[in-house]
Formats: sequence, structure tokens, C-alpha cells
Amino acid sequence: MSADPGAQEIVIDEDVDNVLHSGTLRERLQDPSLGEGTITLIIRDPNITIIGDMNIYWGDREKAPLYGCKSLLRVDLKGCTQLTQLGNYVFDGCTSLTSVTLPDGLTQLGNNVFVNCSSLTSVALPDGLTKLGGSVFYGCSSLKSVMLPVLITQVSNNVFWDCPSLGTVAHSAGYSNIILYLRDRYKCVTLRKLFLRLLRKYNQVVNEAIGTEAEKHAIALANFPTDNSSTLDVGLFLQTMSTSGGNGIQGLVGYILKFV
Repeated sequence: MSADPGAQEIVIDEDVDNVLHSGTLRERLQDPSLGEGTITLIIRDPNITIIGDMNIYWGDREKAPLYGCKSLLRVDLKGCTQLTQLGNYVFDGCTSLTSVTLPDGLTQLGNNVFVNCSSLTSVALPDGLTKLGGSVFYGCSSLKSVMLPVLITQVSNNVFWDCPSLGTVAHSAGYSNIILYLRDRYKCVTLRKLFLRLLRKYNQVVNEAIGTEAEKHAIALANFPTDNSSTLDVGLFLQTMSTSGGNGIQGLVGYILKFV
């Protein structure tokens, strides 16, 4: 475990299990001399599969590895490429925590993972996540944005309980249910990303093609074969073009106006 006083970073890239379970890291982060919201914690262990414990309950939540670490400002777990689970109460009471970067392979968040993280404003949950435990974001009063993947099949009770900022955003957008709002928003953002990536490919083909403008566009459109329409990106692209009216080129315009 290393610390850079100037950059206010703590980096852990070896003996991670021992550092987490022994309480050494928690004691370091709870040192009053650090101040609140001053530390970026980077954990980059390519072998660790779980941080915390799925068997911790309310009465013993203080055993969670990062419980009550008010010095935390940001956490980066991207380097934990084999991490699949965050246990119960991992970030409970980290009231200065504003952002968390999670690895793509994460599949499960335990109960109360971010409970009472009152400074947390946004979280991008990775597209492989399938399960949210109970009260994951309970009391995250500043939370306004969550990317909720459509692959999540299990959402436990009170996930967004006492998240007034997020509730206000959802209701302002015309949704009475926060989860429905987040799923719809995730779909829209994903479509934008897919469209922009496909549009770059489309424009590249148009620029490299030979012929009239109509012929160039015809060549570009032919690069999105219908026999590949079962894939998410090409399928959505073709479906939107066909339903937005007109020929392929006019369909692209309709797509741009709707999603960009």
C-alpha cells in the first residue's frame, strides 16, 4: 500500500486481501489527519474476485473493509479485472465519496453497498451486472444519475430508497418509477453511443467509395447486412432506419434528430 501526499492517492496493488480484511486500510483511511474527501483510492489487483463479505449484517457492518471512511473522495476499482462481487456495506457511511469506477466484470452488488454515501452523485454500473442487493443506494441523497444496465434481472427492495435528488429527476421526466426511468435512460444513452460508432463507420465508407453521392450512400448502407441484424448495434441501427421513414439516407437523418 502506497500513498502520495501531494496527489492524495492511496494505491493498493499487492497483498490486497490481507490489507482489506486486516482492517489496515480502514484504519489508514479513518485517520483524522487526512480530512474528509481528500483521498482517491486505487485498487488494482487482477486476481481478487470479491471485496467485502456477503454475510455481513447490520449489527456487524463496521467489519466492512471501507466502513465509515469519510476521507474517501473517489474510488477506482477498474484494475480489479476479475472482481465479480462487492459485499454488504462495503462503502457504508463514506459520506464524502463522490464517484466510484467499477470493473466491467462485476456481476453482483450486495446489500447496502453505498448506504448513506450522501455525496455520491452518479454511478455507471457495468453493462455484466445482473443483481442489485437490498438498499444498495439507500440514503444517497445527492445521487442524480445511475446507468442501470438492462441485463440486471434481480433488483432487491428499497434499492433507491431515500434518494430524493434521483426521485426528482425521474418525476420531472414523467416517470413515477425510478427503475423504469433509469432503464429507459440507459437504453437511450446506449443507442447514442452505438449510433455514433456506426455513423463513423458509415461516413468512412462514404468517403472512400467511388461514384455519385447516391451510389456512395448505397455502398455504405450495404455494409450493414440484414443477416447480422441480431447483434445489438446493427439490429438497432437497421430497425431505427426502417421505422424513421423514407429511404436509408432519410432514415439516418431521422435517427440523428431523435438521438443526438
